[in-house]
Amino acid sequence: MTPQRIGIVGGSFNPIHIAHLIIADRFIEQCALDTCIFVPAYQSPFKVGVRGHRDPTAQQRFDMVKAATSLNARFDVSSTEIDRGGVSFTIDTVREYHSANPSAELYVLIGSDQAIEFVGWKDWQDICRMAQLCIVRRPFLLTHEMEVRTTERLTVDGRSPKWINAPLLEISSTEIRDRVAAGQSVNYLTVKAVRDYISEHGLYSANNEAP
Repeated sequence: MTPQRIGIVGGSFNPIHIAHLIIADRFIEQCALDTCIFVPAYQSPFKVGVRGHRDPTAQQRFDMVKAATSLNARFDVSSTEIDRGGVSFTIDTVREYHSANPSAELYVLIGSDQAIEFVGWKDWQDICRMAQLCIVRRPFLLTHEMEVRTTERLTVDGRSPKWINAPLLEISSTEIRDRVAAGQSVNYLTVKAVRDYISEHGLYSANNEAP
């Protein structure tokens, strides 16, 4: 039997947007994945102490990812990092999936900006040993020479990272939060189910004083 190919995409998803979904779709396509699992972080190690008073709870971020991915049969969402609590480290999630699916082939997707700092991630070499590291290509962020150096630096035990091609979409979660706070439209920046959820729960609004 062919081993299952499982993709893992982590992040704060605050909120999830169209670019996340398109990149995940290309990830599936170019790595021939059986499934792509979105794993919302409980607390990103790079964003400790920066949660704003208008930000959603971890459960609300999870709910938005669930709503955004529900129509794609190959998308799934895991609450493993939220359930674990504390600071979320990718290596802990990879180890958990490796233990639960010892015969599966794991693929972990990161962005080019994350690749630059990847050697600073907790047990980064073990991530590369247990899963195929994949990097979303951003030509305007990394030159070809920088990609080559990044590939060399992140090659572990003879396995090099795989570069994923995806459309260049200048969409960010920060932009969505700022536009909602300013009372501006976020049409087309994220899916309708997420826009509705944000509206119904008053997320990111200047009037939202939730702790």
